[in-house]
Amino acid sequence: MRRLVALAVSVLIGSVVVPTSSAVAQAVPDPVRALKRQLRNEHGVRISEISRYDFGGKSKVSGSGTRIKGELQLSRSGPVGADFTWWDLPRPDVTGGPSKKPAPYRVIRVGKNVYDDATRYPGPVPDGKKWIRFPNAHRGGMARDMAQDASLQPINVYDTSLMKALLKCSARTPVSGGYLYRGTMSYRTLSRISKDAVISWTSGRRIGEKSKGKVSWRLWTDRDNLLKRLVTADSVPAGKDSLVKRSDTRYTGWGFPLVVTAPPADEVIDEDDLLEYIQRQNEPIPPDDKNT
Repeated sequence: MRRLVALAVSVLIGSVVVPTSSAVAQAVPDPVRALKRQLRNEHGVRISEISRYDFGGKSKVSGSGTRIKGELQLSRSGPVGADFTWWDLPRPDVTGGPSKKPAPYRVIRVGKNVYDDATRYPGPVPDGKKWIRFPNAHRGGMARDMAQDASLQPINVYDTSLMKALLKCSARTPVSGGYLYRGTMSYRTLSRISKDAVISWTSGRRIGEKSKGKVSWRLWTDRDNLLKRLVTADSVPAGKDSLVKRSDTRYTGWGFPLVVTAPPADEVIDEDDLLEYIQRQNEPIPPDDKNT
């Protein structure tokens, strides 16, 4: 009987699976790996973001900012299309009265073509033209940045090499439903590890080795290691006070089917054609010799 018991115990011990080093490695959170699985053609992610600007405690423009809400089409190389709406956030009313509700501004990007809502254009637009196609270089720094990934974040979360470097120097903390990553990086380091040029939001110029400033981040992931929220403080020294842009972005719906399409061609006018139209509208009316 004892021999039978000893034999049964030895069989049970032999059947226990001992975790290998590779199995342990897979248990380590890997948001970059999760991100790579989402960078697929015709897949999307939904974006909701608020950015606020602080120009020092005494500044009258502190608290102004931008709100963005929309969808981003992804590919293996990153975002290739965007359809979003943005609003200028009103400055806090020092009198306590209600702030004026800003008008929305819709933008569509398909590849390198960017279409702006014609209703927000300050000048005349031909009847039937609902969209203006601008060369991206003519749209201003903020508009160019926004159109790339429907965001004003200083960190390109779709750059897997950049995200890997950021997470490596982050402090990771378990939180409800996932993990929180915290860290800070100088402008110069951020510029070195980014695959694309990093542009300063204060000067509009490319950040280089002599640029001063830093970016601090808090990044939340879910149970599947997918990014669900990114909060950054992008600060530049300016005398006694720093210029700070704070951006809070939420990501939902990773992987849903999405193909962003351009507006109908008959509703689009190019910037050059629009300028010619405006010029014709402003041409002086020739005098009528019979009535003068």
